[in-house]
Amino acid sequence: MANKYVCVDVYTVRAGDTLYSIAQRYNVDVGLLMRANKVHNPYNLRIGTNLCIPGLAQEDPIPQPLPEVGPEETPEPQPDASPNPGCKTTHTVKSGDTLYMIAKMHKITLDALMNANPNIDPYNLQVGTELCIPQ
Repeated sequence: MANKYVCVDVYTVRAGDTLYSIAQRYNVDVGLLMRANKVHNPYNLRIGTNLCIPGLAQEDPIPQPLPEVGPEETPEPQPDASPNPGCKTTHTVKSGDTLYMIAKMHKITLDALMNANPNIDPYNLQVGTELCIPQ
């Protein structure tokens, strides 16, 4: 009999979360977490998204509705009301910008820029997005 996975918990994505960190927190495989939530791009995790945490079904599971997940109900990113205290300044993405170019412009490493902006998809920068430029 094949293992049957069900949604055993729901997690709401917060700033700084990655699929890897969430998978570690719940001791589940990243690939399983991605399949359970129909995540195709692990770099496009949005704050406020509800993720189903998969687990093995019990013999007599208590019926639990699965949350509606997916990109169609993901809220649009909102500018933070309070600036990140680790930000020296911010940079508004313009047409043609790349993370590498922005990092070079602000004399920081690409890793530092990506770590300060964990919910940014480096392959799909959106014009108008405010990036945290770390100290």
